[in-house]
Amino acid sequence: MISWIQRYFQKHFRLVFGLILVAVALPMVIVYSSAGSSTGRMGDKELSREFFGINLENRDQARQLAVDASLSAELKAGYNALQGDQAQQYALQRVAGLALADQLHLPSPTPDQISKYVMTLRAFQNEQGQFDQKRYTSFGDSLKTGGQINIGDVNRVLRDDTRLEELSKIVGGPGYVMPADIKQQLIRADSTWTAQVATLDYASFSPAINASEEALKKFYTDNSFRYDVPVRPRFSYVEFKGSDFRSPPPSEAEARAFYLAHPDSFPTPPEPAAKDAKTPAAPAVVDNFQKVRSQVEIMMQNLAAAQSSSKAANDLTVAIYEHKLAPNSPELAEFLASRHLTVIPVAPFAPGYPPADKSWLGKYTEQIERLNKQHFFSDPVMTNQSYAVLLWNETLPEYKPSFAEVHDRVAADFKESEKRRLFIARGRALQSQLQAAATKSPADFGTVATAEKLDVKSYANFTLRQPPAGMPSQAFGALQHLHAGQVSDMMATADKGFLVFAQEKKLPDLSPTGPLYVEAKKQLMLFTSGTNENSYLSDLVEQELKKTSEPTPH
Repeated sequence: MISWIQRYFQKHFRLVFGLILVAVALPMVIVYSSAGSSTGRMGDKELSREFFGINLENRDQARQLAVDASLSAELKAGYNALQGDQAQQYALQRVAGLALADQLHLPSPTPDQISKYVMTLRAFQNEQGQFDQKRYTSFGDSLKTGGQINIGDVNRVLRDDTRLEELSKIVGGPGYVMPADIKQQLIRADSTWTAQVATLDYASFSPAINASEEALKKFYTDNSFRYDVPVRPRFSYVEFKGSDFRSPPPSEAEARAFYLAHPDSFPTPPEPAAKDAKTPAAPAVVDNFQKVRSQVEIMMQNLAAAQSSSKAANDLTVAIYEHKLAPNSPELAEFLASRHLTVIPVAPFAPGYPPADKSWLGKYTEQIERLNKQHFFSDPVMTNQSYAVLLWNETLPEYKPSFAEVHDRVAADFKESEKRRLFIARGRALQSQLQAAATKSPADFGTVATAEKLDVKSYANFTLRQPPAGMPSQAFGALQHLHAGQVSDMMATADKGFLVFAQEKKLPDLSPTGPLYVEAKKQLMLFTSGTNENSYLSDLVEQELKKTSEPTPH
């Protein structure tokens, strides 16, 4: 097979891997210098940062390093598996591994070794992990379309990666694992469970909460930092309402064209069924445009108005910039007045707590924070009615509001805090109650949980390797720590609380000769070996980079 691919590469000069080009363009913080030429330069001197014989400041060498690593990773995984820092680290580890192979005098691989390695690549395997001739042929056919990778690149990557596979056997070692670890993995992944999950709904949980003024004041004192108001701008805005840009209704032809382009946006109301109607035959194609024409026209007018108001807001920001207007200046006021634009003041508010009649401002905390004397107008932002441009007026200092100023916020926070505390306490009480019921009889778990107005669902004969559909993800973690007959502590999320009853647990075959045990041992050994290799090569990379932490001219 390797002779075939070598002949194929000789006949077809380029390899297409579109995603590789993306990887090459990634900013390599270590690998690429800021120089624009193919070699890094400082004045008239060439910069150098040696890394196992490769100059990381040389753009051509750095590019080859990145392309080789990206091609290697894609052939191994079958897709573009690495991005950003991971791709960079993998590239550097490949270089370190090849340098170590030279140091250990590992020979170059034979054609037969490369051939066997190619058959293990995920890019050439089917869903069952078997070598797929069709995928291999498709890979060869992709060479015909041209690209950035040539025969030398592909042969070099295959040769280097085959050599690195041999190195991994030495560096990673056999990946020894203890029998207890293998059994634990089998028990965790392949035990057969029958479980019940009781769910407590947070929204419907309504405990009595005594929000006395004394309790609120104490809560405010203990949590006053939550109400500190940071430095923020006082600002106003100019609004471009969509209603001011209302266009005439579209023509019937325009409306029909829009309807045909977006039919799913205009569902037709069903016709009332006749009492004696028979089962109809397959319906003929019906033109429903007239039934929804008014909806189509309204949507088209709304879209046109929004587009016009957005353009008007953009035009304002451009005009302010081009006229070099200053914030709060008479010239700015005169300019806005000449355009018949009204400036709407906004009362100062803490970030995230806009005035009730201007709730849309809550979506633009970052844009508001960026307003200052130098950048006194914002990009257009959407309001409830259309678009607006925010205008900075002044910067207000930070301050600590009094209890009276934030009374309503304190009351809401206190009630939510108390509700959450009581929700957790309710979960602890339910766990004790349900555990006592489950100890008497598995059926009693569901009976008691239902009586306590919990939603109960049962899941039978499943493993965590193949979990049942619909089971909450929190239950999977709980089962890993439960024995048969146990009820978990309640696991609370933002809107639910889950109690898991491990009704039954059947252990898998744990004999050392069993197929599950043999496969688990193999996978754990591979994982341990890979972890050892990755750790060793990472250390090599770090040590080598420290030798030249900064590029040097020469």
